[in-house]
Amino acid sequence: MQSTRVAVARSTRFVNVARAPHSRFRRLPCVLSVTSTLSATSIHTASTCRRLVNCRTASERSARRGFHTTNIDRASQDFYDVLGVNKDASQSEIKKAYYQLAKKYHPDANKEPDAKDKFVKIQEAYDTLSDENKRRSYDQFGTADPTGGGMGGGEGAGFSGFGNMEDILSQMFGGGFSGMGGSGRGGAGGGGFVSVGEDVEAAVTISFMEAVKGTKTSVTITPVVKCQPCAGQGTKKGARRDKCKTCRGTGRAMFQMGGFHVQQPCPECGGEGSTINPKDKCSSCGGNGRVRERKTVPVDIPPGCDNGMRVKLQGLGDAPIEGAGPSGDLYVRVRVIPSKIFRRKGADLYYDLSLPFTTAILGGTVRVPTVDGDVEVKIRPGTQPGDELRLRSKGAQKINSSVRGDQYLSLNVKLPKKLSTTQRNLIEQFEADVQGKPPSSDSDKQSSTTKENDSSDATDKQKDEDSDKSSGGGFFSRIKKDFEHFKGSSDK
Repeated sequence: MQSTRVAVARSTRFVNVARAPHSRFRRLPCVLSVTSTLSATSIHTASTCRRLVNCRTASERSARRGFHTTNIDRASQDFYDVLGVNKDASQSEIKKAYYQLAKKYHPDANKEPDAKDKFVKIQEAYDTLSDENKRRSYDQFGTADPTGGGMGGGEGAGFSGFGNMEDILSQMFGGGFSGMGGSGRGGAGGGGFVSVGEDVEAAVTISFMEAVKGTKTSVTITPVVKCQPCAGQGTKKGARRDKCKTCRGTGRAMFQMGGFHVQQPCPECGGEGSTINPKDKCSSCGGNGRVRERKTVPVDIPPGCDNGMRVKLQGLGDAPIEGAGPSGDLYVRVRVIPSKIFRRKGADLYYDLSLPFTTAILGGTVRVPTVDGDVEVKIRPGTQPGDELRLRSKGAQKINSSVRGDQYLSLNVKLPKKLSTTQRNLIEQFEADVQGKPPSSDSDKQSSTTKENDSSDATDKQKDEDSDKSSGGGFFSRIKKDFEHFKGSSDK
């Protein structure tokens, strides 16, 4: 048998019931120490296991995996019974029950000997039932982790080894175990602790063009700030804070939780090490030293900002509830109203361009809208439906860069729904020319019905050919001229 001692130092958040009018959590250092007499083959800290696992034999490792301790009291507890809710309770009911019980049994507010143990069970039950995945696993297996030992809710459930207790303590105090003889991240072994304010998030809605070009706007927020009359001290002018008699100015208090000794912020002074006489409290902040202030903050939206992006304004978030640490940051989430003209993918823009079929066949120039204004674009003859043209550097600007994306034109060929007799004859003649067939004219149709002699047909055909040659260019040239004439009439 040997004694295993684990020290945990971890910055965490606690609710100071007497000093938290802003419903904010305080970030203060917490030190937890564990003293237990258990077999070395049954329970080890994570770091110890990492150092010794390679030195054990396979049988020892197998025996270690097969052994687990069971907390009978915890195994007999059902999480739903702990919170006093039904198994089909909604999340709002679970949250409401948790807040009521946590407020009642929190060590800062309840000095009864068993209050701390009840608070741990309440916290454990809420952490499991407030997470849908953990709750589903708990309902099915009696534990939030079906691969490990249970923690209540199922028959014969317990916790396997030290790992699950580590998870519970991590959830309670916002940290993890530091290993043998070491100190936790950001804890007492790491030097002084600096409290940092919470981040604040706001949202603005801008148009598509404002997002592409950039704009200036503003948001209204109510961050936590230092009380100006008392300069954040919480006392009246000329009054002084008294040294806390409970923690003797250290700001920390030790309490026992089962077999654990947990060091947490002093419940009397909230971890400050000093208290304020009620008659000396600042009338503006009630002794808290912090108030909420409504302010309007200007926001510069950079060019190229896209929907869902966030603009960070450093130091404009909440001031820390306690201490003189830096304020948090303000994050402004940008919502962009979609454009009715353009589609956007990153820095590239897309525009659907409809072309008359005559322009697609013969070519020409068209005017196209861009974010910089209309531009003329040349269309090559023989353009096909679905072809794509690229206008370089006509897209949105890339964030933190002077480079711009491109604008792509998706070409759609627009076909007429109705044709006049002349237009239809032209199309039929064009089709016949493409297929290498002689053009069928009205005279040809009548000659087939009246059965005129072949010599007359041959003479007419020769006259037509001579006429085409004399006009210069042949049949296709005439078709092209007719198409150009048809294009002009359709444009009008």
